Amino acid sequence: MILNSVWTLFLVLGLMLPPAVRVDQTAKSAGVTAAISPANPITGVTTVSIKGTASAGATVTDTSTFPDGTVHTFSVKADGNAQYMDGPFVLQQLGTFHDVLQDRATGASTSIAYAGLGDFTVAVNPASQKAAKGQTVNFTVTFTSVAGFEGQVVLSALHWSHIRGATAWWSEPSIFVPSKRSASAVLKIRSSANTPAGTYGNIIVRGSNGSVTHSAPAKLSLTVN
Repeated sequence: MILNSVWTLFLVLGLMLPPAVRVDQTAKSAGVTAAISPANPITGVTTVSIKGTASAGATVTDTSTFPDGTVHTFSVKADGNAQYMDGPFVLQQLGTFHDVLQDRATGASTSIAYAGLGDFTVAVNPASQKAAKGQTVNFTVTFTSVAGFEGQVVLSALHWSHIRGATAWWSEPSIFVPSKRSASAVLKIRSSANTPAGTYGNIIVRGSNGSVTHSAPAKLSLTVN
């Protein structure tokens, strides 16, 4: 009799309790895939996309750290077949991109790293110049595409400031290097009437794109008469 009463109470309490919440384990464990296509793009030239899968209809965010260290976020939506495509776009920087793709519906994420092919070289002609005090000299610096690279190269110069009283500037702060071709810019250095006569060397010219920086093999020198 006691057992029957306990069983009856258990059934009553069971009917009074709210139903258990059913967790969709399939949705929670749904992963994200990502791959760059095509696999070996040329920087500045090849149109690429990041393609993969997520949960159907979900928003996928792509948090991309560019080679120069800047962070950019993009969003796309997966279709009814759980496929998504981020792009198309062109890689504008040399170096490695690091992306985190996250399914906003499930929280699942994956990481990919990729880089474009190509490079550039730097050359200067002439590497040495002579000038009277107060005159301006021009060094022509040529940037040449390697393996198809195309992009903007930011220009800089080092060690010219040890020429007392001198000023230096580029004909333009950056230069566009076409694919499989060359482009030139001019570094201008002007001494002053107070610049001591002598030869000033070890002046370095260089260019940067993304995380890649190259200097001209020849160091510049300026002789002030």
